[in-house]
This record gives sequence, structure tokens and C-alpha cells, in this order.
Amino acid sequence: LHLEDEHGAFLLKGTASTLKIFHAGDVEEDTVGKESKPTKKPYLLLCRGQSTKFDVIFKPTRAQRLEGKICVSLGDTYLTLIELVGEGHMDEFTLDGLKEDTQERNAKSSLKKDIIDAVRVNHIEFGDCPVGKPCRRTFTITNRSRRKVMRFEWEADAPFQFSPKVGHLHPGCAKNITVTLKSDVPATFRRHLVKCKVTRINFELPRRKVPDWDDQMSIVTWKDTTRKDLAARWPKKEKV
Repeated sequence: LHLEDEHGAFLLKGTASTLKIFHAGDVEEDTVGKESKPTKKPYLLLCRGQSTKFDVIFKPTRAQRLEGKICVSLGDTYLTLIELVGEGHMDEFTLDGLKEDTQERNAKSSLKKDIIDAVRVNHIEFGDCPVGKPCRRTFTITNRSRRKVMRFEWEADAPFQFSPKVGHLHPGCAKNITVTLKSDVPATFRRHLVKCKVTRINFELPRRKVPDWDDQMSIVTWKDTTRKDLAARWPKKEKV
């Protein structure tokens, strides 16, 4: 196997099963004007019906779309088997734990730009949900900057609800977001677009003195009441 990668962003790694059929035997090479001499070259020996696995790792070296190829040498010919495409990013605000739209990606076989864009879509698949009952999915938002505090707000209406919907995200911190779908009538939602508005904010106090916040948090205080249990020596407290 031969990996063609101009920027060194892809890595081809064999699994444990691959090492069992990996050899470094003598392979004859044709040379022009010289005698053919056997040279040492690694190769895989696959018997009939036998298979092996490889891991392809993408570690982007720059914030852009990167391409590569995996070719296989069968005798004197090279056959391209797999085209590799990835996109490096340096986003300060990321959504984690979401899926790619595999149905859209597999709709076409070519690696055109529209297919790459479809793979990049942050996709949530709810499936079939009972009418009138809430269905929930969870993902994570992360502030990957080192110094910037961010404020997020989901611009979503019924039947989709986000919790928390508004909040602050300190540098290097993450929050779990729960999306709830509840429809009182039969309906189908396909590619229902939801936007998240993200802005950088500054605090008057030092950041270490500002606590985390979102709209699901509340301040709870307690006050004494006139009610008292017979077994207790102090009055009951009531949550405000």
C-alpha cells in the first residue's frame, strides 16, 4: 500500500491482524539498462478469501481542506482504492457529540464540494417519536479558546427546545445541551435548521471571580417559617 499525502495530514496504520500477514521478502524490480536485482520491500500476503484492516488517522496540519490517496501496488500497476478528504479547523467554539448526515453523504459517490459540506453538517437524528411525548438528544458545546469568554444563545422555537438556551462559556469549558422534540400533531421534520448565536463578552471583574451561568441555573435562599415539626426543636425552612 502507498499513501500519497502532500501535507502529511494522513496516517495509515495496520491493526494487530495486519501484522500477522506482513512480510519483508524479496521482490524483483525492473530497471532500465541494469540487471534486475531482488530488493527488500514490505508486502502483504493475502490468501483467497482473507482480509485485513487498517486505521486511517487524520491529523490536520493547517486550517483548510486536505486531500490524499491510498494506492495499492499489484505487480507493476498502481490502482487507486480510496480517496481521503478532511478539513482542518481552528474554531474557538465547537459542537461535539453530533453525527454526520450519512444518508446525504452516501447519496452520491463522487467527492465533490457539496458532499463535503453535507458531511460537515451538525446532524441530529430523532427517529420516530410518539406524538405528544418529549424525545431528547444531548450533545456538548465547547469553548476551545484560552482567554475568551463566550455567550451562546440558541435561536429555536417549538417544537424544538434547547436547554440551556442561553448561557456563558468560560475558556476551556464545556456544557451539555439537551434538545427536546415534542409535537402534539403528526409531523415530519427534515433538515430543520437551528442557529446558535455566539458572541465574545468581557466581565468587569476578573474571570476567576465570575461564576458559571446559564438560564437553567437559579439562586436558592431559605427563610424561617412559623411551622414546626413536633419532633424538631427549630422551625421549618422554606425554599424561595
